[in-house]
Amino acid sequence: MATEWYPTGNSHTQIGYDTDWFVLDVGSGHNPHPRADVLVDKFPLDNPEISGRSGRDVVLPHNKVFVVADATAMPFRDKSFDFVICSHVAEHIEHIDKFCSELNRIGKRGYLETPSKFAEILRHPPYHIWYVSNASGILIFEPAPRDYPLGWFGKLFFSLYFYKGVQLQGKEVFNFSYGCPKPWHYFLVLLRKVLVWSWRSLRHLTYTRFQWESSFSWEVRK
Repeated sequence: MATEWYPTGNSHTQIGYDTDWFVLDVGSGHNPHPRADVLVDKFPLDNPEISGRSGRDVVLPHNKVFVVADATAMPFRDKSFDFVICSHVAEHIEHIDKFCSELNRIGKRGYLETPSKFAEILRHPPYHIWYVSNASGILIFEPAPRDYPLGWFGKLFFSLYFYKGVQLQGKEVFNFSYGCPKPWHYFLVLLRKVLVWSWRSLRHLTYTRFQWESSFSWEVRK
């Protein structure tokens, strides 16, 4: 049986997919995984205030099946997918117990990725409601505050990291993040590229990456 390797999640973690696997991408949004056969998203039309996609349109490839569904109640049979991809969705889900139960129910194995707690503290968007961590193979969910945990520093980091980006829409950021006159503009563009590169290079610090077989356990800490 052949295996194909694909970068998966925002961290671009390399994961091997057997060629005969039936693959689901939960919350595919603007960046559906190329290996997925079926895509699920609750918001086919973007609303940044509720979807968290920051103004980026949903992508609907013509060669994939797209299903509009809530990730806590998906219309699929038990263990109907060989692999489930869930990238940067869990931190948005209010009913996390139902969500994790659904992933276990429909998938034989899968990969879940979220920002790490460290990442959330640095650039915490207000619509992320959980800190997510991996504690010895158990997913841990802790309630996240609905504002910037580090005050002005978190606001500054978000403003620099998403300089002139669509992610700024509706967020509490410094005014310079919408664009500065030259030559400061060139300096901020370069600084943003450095921050983005560093973020991905330090993915063991900035992402919670969790791969499971058969089923996984989780814990919600209040």
